[in-house]
Amino acid sequence: VFESIDSVAKAYPIDRNKLVMTGFSMGGASAWQFAVHYSDRWAAVSAGAGFTETEVFLKRELERQPQTAVQKTLWHLYDSTDYAINTFNVPIVAYSGEIDAQKQAADAMAAAMKDEGLTLEHIIGPKTAHAYEPGARHILQDRLDGFVAKGRNLAPPEIRFTTWTLRYNSMFWITVDALGEHWQRARVNAKVEGNRIV
Repeated sequence: VFESIDSVAKAYPIDRNKLVMTGFSMGGASAWQFAVHYSDRWAAVSAGAGFTETEVFLKRELERQPQTAVQKTLWHLYDSTDYAINTFNVPIVAYSGEIDAQKQAADAMAAAMKDEGLTLEHIIGPKTAHAYEPGARHILQDRLDGFVAKGRNLAPPEIRFTTWTLRYNSMFWITVDALGEHWQRARVNAKVEGNRIV
């Protein structure tokens, strides 16, 4: 994705401070990943009907083939719910069809965000399964257009960040160079106050 953006930027005068990450279904799962791991790259994010946690999404497969403790540890690389606090750093709007089984993913993300004191804006397409409902899609587009008009804040005065791995080790002006123990949650909450960071 980042290589594609770079390629487009070579051919067209795009504003990198007004990029929106969005996707639906498998693309929605990707959008959740980009939302939590690279929150500082987007003016806004919209994820629709994409999974957010391995254990629930792969439940039937995992019943047939249980995972080892090591495999479960590695879920921390991929489970967006583990990184829910990172959505503090980007405007995000979820979309789900009211009767889509994949609404569960946004509900799980909303619960994980609530545990962090955050609220997920979640637009629901009435009486809709695994698709965008036209009216809800217009509402979603209007919300995203509003965020794009403001653009990305390159130097936010407060950052809330978590990671389980140095694979995802930065957010705006914060970089984690080392972990006490890999695959254990690390957190950084930082604010600019005057001419210092607290």
